[in-house]
Amino acid sequence: MSRAIETYEVFAARNASDQPLRHMGNLRASEPETAAVYARTMYDEWTWRAMFVVRRSAIITVIATK
Repeated sequence: MSRAIETYEVFAARNASDQPLRHMGNLRASEPETAAVYARTMYDEWTWRAMFVVRRSAIITVIATK
Protein backbone atom coordinates (compact mmCIF):
# COMPACT_ATOMS: atom_id res chain seq x y z
CA MET A 1 0.00 0.00 0.00
CA SER A 2 1.53 3.32 -1.04
CA ARG A 3 1.46 6.37 1.20
CA ALA A 4 0.34 9.80 0.11
CA ILE A 5 2.97 12.16 -1.27
CA GLU A 6 3.71 14.93 1.26
CA THR A 7 5.74 18.13 1.17
CA TYR A 8 8.87 18.28 3.33
CA GLU A 9 10.82 21.43 4.18
CA VAL A 10 14.63 21.15 4.14
CA PHE A 11 16.79 22.97 6.71
CA ALA A 12 20.59 22.81 6.75
CA ALA A 13 23.69 24.45 8.22
CA ARG A 14 26.95 24.59 6.28
CA ASN A 15 30.05 22.98 7.69
CA ALA A 16 31.54 26.18 9.17
CA SER A 17 30.53 26.36 12.82
CA ASP A 18 29.40 29.99 12.54
CA GLN A 19 26.81 29.22 9.84
CA PRO A 20 23.21 29.18 11.14
CA LEU A 21 20.53 26.67 10.25
CA ARG A 22 18.73 27.92 7.12
CA HIS A 23 15.68 26.94 5.13
CA MET A 24 17.00 25.47 1.88
CA GLY A 25 13.75 24.66 0.10
CA ASN A 26 11.21 21.88 -0.07
CA LEU A 27 10.60 18.56 -1.75
CA ARG A 28 7.86 15.96 -2.09
CA ALA A 29 8.14 12.36 -0.92
CA SER A 30 5.96 9.55 0.40
CA GLU A 31 8.22 8.57 3.34
CA PRO A 32 10.48 10.55 5.68
CA GLU A 33 13.43 8.30 4.82
CA THR A 34 12.90 8.97 1.11
CA ALA A 35 12.67 12.71 1.82
CA ALA A 36 16.05 12.51 3.60
CA VAL A 37 17.65 10.81 0.58
CA TYR A 38 16.13 13.37 -1.79
CA ALA A 39 17.37 16.25 0.39
CA ARG A 40 20.91 14.89 0.57
CA THR A 41 20.93 14.36 -3.20
CA MET A 42 19.36 17.71 -4.12
CA TYR A 43 21.54 19.81 -1.80
CA ASP A 44 24.87 18.03 -2.22
CA GLU A 45 26.78 21.05 -3.56
CA TRP A 46 28.10 21.91 -0.05
CA THR A 47 29.38 20.04 2.95
CA TRP A 48 26.76 20.24 5.69
CA ARG A 49 27.20 20.30 9.45
CA ALA A 50 23.51 19.48 9.91
CA MET A 51 20.51 18.80 7.66
CA PHE A 52 16.88 18.17 8.59
CA VAL A 53 13.70 17.40 6.71
CA VAL A 54 10.41 18.32 8.36
CA ARG A 55 6.97 17.33 7.15
CA ARG A 56 5.28 20.64 6.30
CA SER A 57 2.14 19.57 8.16
CA ALA A 58 4.23 19.22 11.36
CA ILE A 59 5.39 22.85 11.35
CA ILE A 60 3.69 24.97 13.99
CA THR A 61 3.09 28.63 13.15
CA VAL A 62 4.32 30.94 15.90
CA ILE A 63 3.86 34.30 14.15
CA ALA A 64 1.77 34.46 10.99
CA THR A 65 2.29 37.02 8.25
CA LYS A 66 -0.60 39.42 7.71
